[in-house]
Amino acid sequence: MPQPDQQELLNALDQHQVAKKKLDRILMIVLPIIAFLISMICANWTWFSTLGTIIVLTLAFIAVGIQRWSITLWLAIIVVYCCIDNYFSYGTLVLSKLKMQALTMLIFTIIFHVARPYLDQVMQHSLIKKDR
Repeated sequence: MPQPDQQELLNALDQHQVAKKKLDRILMIVLPIIAFLISMICANWTWFSTLGTIIVLTLAFIAVGIQRWSITLWLAIIVVYCCIDNYFSYGTLVLSKLKMQALTMLIFTIIFHVARPYLDQVMQHSLIKKDR
C-alpha cells in the first residue's frame, strides 16, 4: 500500500477512536441517569428493590452499551435478579409484577445493545462534518 493511502487510513482510524471515546464519555453520564429513571418505573415498592434495580440496570447498560459484553449473559442476569427481587418483595412470585419489571428491563437493555453501532455512526459523521 502506498504511503499516502496508509496515512489516510491511519487518520480515519484515529478519528474513529476519538469518536468512540467521546461517545463512551457521554454514555457514562447518560446511561446511569436513564437507569435511575427506568428503575423508578419498574421497581417494586420497597427501597431495596429500587436500589437493586438501579444497580443492576446501571451495570447492565454500561456492560452492554459501553463495554459491549455478551447480551445473553446480561439478559439472564436481569431475569434472575427480577425473580429474586419479586420473591423478596412479595414473599411469592407475583407474575404480573414480575412480567412488568422483567420486560421493561430486558427491552431497554436490548435497545441499548442494538443502538450502540448506530450511535457510533452518528458520532463519527458529526465529527467528520465538524472537521470540514
